[in-house]
Amino acid sequence: MEKIMLNLNSLATMLCTCDLYAYDEAALTNDEWLEVEKNLKVHGLNGPSSLFGLNSDELMDILDISEYSAYKIVRRMKSIQFFLKKLHEYEQQGIRIITKYDEEYPQNLIKKMKKSAPLCLFIAGTLPVKFKGISITGLQTVSKKEKGYVKRLVDKINNEDKWLISNDCKGIDQESFHYGLHHHSQIICFVCENMLNKIQEYKKSIRMGKVVFLSAVDPAKRFTVTHAIDRNSYVCALSMFQIVVSSKINSGATWFTIMHNMHHNWTVSLVLDNDCFGNQRLLEMKTVPIYIKNIVSDTSFEMIYELNKKENIEEVNIDQMSIFEFIGDTNESRI
Repeated sequence: MEKIMLNLNSLATMLCTCDLYAYDEAALTNDEWLEVEKNLKVHGLNGPSSLFGLNSDELMDILDISEYSAYKIVRRMKSIQFFLKKLHEYEQQGIRIITKYDEEYPQNLIKKMKKSAPLCLFIAGTLPVKFKGISITGLQTVSKKEKGYVKRLVDKINNEDKWLISNDCKGIDQESFHYGLHHHSQIICFVCENMLNKIQEYKKSIRMGKVVFLSAVDPAKRFTVTHAIDRNSYVCALSMFQIVVSSKINSGATWFTIMHNMHHNWTVSLVLDNDCFGNQRLLEMKTVPIYIKNIVSDTSFEMIYELNKKENIEEVNIDQMSIFEFIGDTNESRI
């Protein structure tokens, strides 16, 4: 088990923003904390560690923040002994807390999500500083044919020495997680509930370095739809590609996440060209396809994306030419 190694900037961030289940003192929201960080820079202060030792009046005068934000910071600072006790308790259970001030924090979350990136992450296992990840998403009902696709995809991820990014959901994701677990995959599993139970269940795999569990919420907290939506967005941001095996038009978490991702552009969706109506609708929306022949080939995911994206662009240009030719024909017929 790794020992907690804290720098003061990270400790101050955790102390002020970590929403612990057992904490009575309110945490600063993302927006409140980002305002604090911005004003620290404006006033030339040396990061969040500068907050230690300041009283409420000094916080409001120096940082120009609201009275309520200053109150929450002071209350949190006074409770540092309780916070460190909770950190120690989680460490005994194999869980650490990291912030963007820690080297281990995934930089993709900050780069892609910016202000929406989680301020604190709970982590069990060892996360590499740099990694290339691919997630596989789809419906909860999985056909025999789709199971075969998932196995081929996970094998391909393994062969390319990439990480499988999982979101701990039933169906396609669960198929990929369990297959990967037994076929030497490197897995990052982002959860939004039952983290303590998960790390007990997979403690051997965590110890062997096969699985890393992440959560943006306290491991003791229960499931909420909001946390699940956030978790799905974090999985997208951690992935260089998200492969859509199956989807249902305008229905369910899979479709919502795909639409959300397309709007925010967290990652590239590679949509499997199969007989799934949802997938066919996504391909009509000019998402990049991935074909069965691609899955069984030795071509890398990066090259598959480049080839199929180019093919899509050419198809769009052909369609546009057809329209112009039609307009031309119509005009000529009028002359």
